[in-house]
Amino acid sequence: MNLNAADIQHLKGGYLLAALSDSEFDEVLAHANARTLAPGEGLFDQGDPATHFFFVLSGIVKLCRMAPSGEEKVMDLVRPGFFFAEAAMFMSGRYPINARGLEATRLVSLDSKHFVGLVRGNGDLCLRLLSKMSQRMHGLINEIDKLTLHSGAERVIGYLLEQLPEGAAPPSVRLLVPKHVIASRLGIQPETLSRVLAKLRAKQLIDVHDDMIVLNDVEALRRLS
Repeated sequence: MNLNAADIQHLKGGYLLAALSDSEFDEVLAHANARTLAPGEGLFDQGDPATHFFFVLSGIVKLCRMAPSGEEKVMDLVRPGFFFAEAAMFMSGRYPINARGLEATRLVSLDSKHFVGLVRGNGDLCLRLLSKMSQRMHGLINEIDKLTLHSGAERVIGYLLEQLPEGAAPPSVRLLVPKHVIASRLGIQPETLSRVLAKLRAKQLIDVHDDMIVLNDVEALRRLS
């Protein structure tokens, strides 16, 4: 294990391991290691054996699939404080997506086989994990609703509001990933993203300065999202 005290506290606050007792957490921690991805470096590919699940400490991990046309579809952008690939260990045992470091990224790798063995022998822990994973599932369902029931403009505005740091003055969002990646994540074309930003700017609801977007009227944007 090559994790420092801050890493361990960050990991312990993640939704999945928050269900564990101190002794259970220590047992999982004994099978955890930190690793670093360079920008663009692959972590695993679709179809690879799901030997580990992961927790992001810093940076961003892109989860994606390739369409038959060869087009990349971004499924998620995993930021610090979140797990990914945890469901694969309870399913087919293979990763259903590709994972790449979008920028320099530090993460924790946790042993899936050991974790499943720990869960299999503990009914109480199973129930605690089901509760945590059910809460996570409801959050994902809400996100699917946003991507299927909302217009392109509503998706873009919702994304900006979600990225807005608490207490930021002036309210502003720095786009940490390329716009075409954001567009793919929102299920729209890059041209649509550019048009929406241009319209919001024309209405003076936002100002765009390179990768920084200032939200001039947060409440008005919330009403539109």
